[in-house]
Order: sequence, then C-alpha cells, then structure tokens
Amino acid sequence: MTTRDAESESGDRQAREGGGEEAAKPRARSVAERTTLGISIVLILGLLALVTYVSMTGGSEPPVVEAKPLETEIRHEGESYYLPVAVTNRGGRTAEEVVIQAELTGSDRSAEESEFTLDFLAGGETREGTVIFTTDPLSGELTVDVASFQSS
Repeated sequence: MTTRDAESESGDRQAREGGGEEAAKPRARSVAERTTLGISIVLILGLLALVTYVSMTGGSEPPVVEAKPLETEIRHEGESYYLPVAVTNRGGRTAEEVVIQAELTGSDRSAEESEFTLDFLAGGETREGTVIFTTDPLSGELTVDVASFQSS
C-alpha cells in the first residue's frame, strides 16, 4: 500500500465515522424545510384548537329526537309500501341506538307495525330510515314515534 492510498483510506474512515471538520458543523436548514416546519406547526396547533373548541362548546343539551314520516315519498314495489321517515336530533348531545316504531291502523281496525334502529344520531343531525308495510300507509291511520334511545 502506498502512502497516498493510506491517507485516502484514513480520510474515508474519518468521513464514515463522523470525523473531520464538516461533520462537526450543523447543517443550516433550507428555506423549504423551514416553510414545511412552519406549516406543520400551524396545522397541528389549528387542529388542537379546533378539538378543544368543539369539546368545550359541544352541545350539553340532552338529545331531543323527533320522527316525521315523509308521506310524499312513499314507494310501492311488489306487495310492499316503503315509507321513508326523517329522524332529527334537536339536542346537543348524541343519541345512540335510536329505535323508531311505526304503526298503521287500517279501516277494519287491523294494526300493522314496523320499526328500525339508527346506531347513532349526532346533535343537530337528521337521518332517514324506512318502514315497510303491506298496506298503503295513506289508506289508514299512521303513527310514527321514537320508542327509545340512549344518551351519551
């Protein structure tokens, strides 16, 4: 091995081991790195502020759930009548396991019942479900009620 080869090998080893003058100086951040860092910090702080705001001002009012049949949207397919029902939570907190029951009493006083369950209904939210009857809901007396829900 020549002297020049030994010096070159020694310099390579120092560079690999972090020796030398350049490894001792910290590298300055580029403008792109600083910009990315600044945007990331602003986004994280914004999300943290939003989560804090929503948890502090989130509705503390208990759920007030209402069900309204949408009689103008009845569908008749085969032997079944499909009646959409709009369910609204006018309260501030979420209602869970919302059970909607519908009863249709015909002119001969025969009763037909149908129900559906919504897993959850957030405060201020409106969702639709559908009850199914074998008799036309417009031909009898229809009652749609909220049977039960859990408040979270």
